[in-house]
Amino acid sequence: KMNTDKFKSIALNVKTYKRVREMSDKCFPMPISMAKTNDFLIGEAYKKWVDGGWEKFDFNPYPDFQK
Repeated sequence: KMNTDKFKSIALNVKTYKRVREMSDKCFPMPISMAKTNDFLIGEAYKKWVDGGWEKFDFNPYPDFQK
């Protein structure tokens, strides 16, 4: 039985899904799961952000959203 306190799902658009699939298959010494690929990439980005080596993005995915 999966421990749902340790694992959560997210939805990815198809373009991002295909990119993660490709990276999972080709970016590492051996193919790894998409979950492990995401875990690794997000972990590396998070470390860089926490250490101060990553600037915040001026990114608004919802430009028409009004508060």
